[in-house]
Amino acid sequence: MNRVHHKCSYCETTASVAAADCPGCRAELRCGAHDALYVVALVVSIIMWCRMLVAVHAAEARAGWVIGLAVLISGWGLLDWLYVDRVHFRRRRARDPDV
Repeated sequence: MNRVHHKCSYCETTASVAAADCPGCRAELRCGAHDALYVVALVVSIIMWCRMLVAVHAAEARAGWVIGLAVLISGWGLLDWLYVDRVHFRRRRARDPDV
């Protein structure tokens, strides 16, 4: 279910999905999976690639690359599909106050 507008969790203002931040409180609007999950998908694909290099003969090392790349692409696609409706508003930290 793709929504066009989201309600800010801080100020209850309606913000468009295309907006970079909330028009009411200027909180940053982040959509999709958390960045750390993409790093996990990358690490899992590297581990799969290393395991394939050990399992197959050195002449068939391309199989490890192909399988690692397939795991990476499918992992990222799965994350995008699972977290398509995840929206997170994040307040920006205040800079050093002017003295």
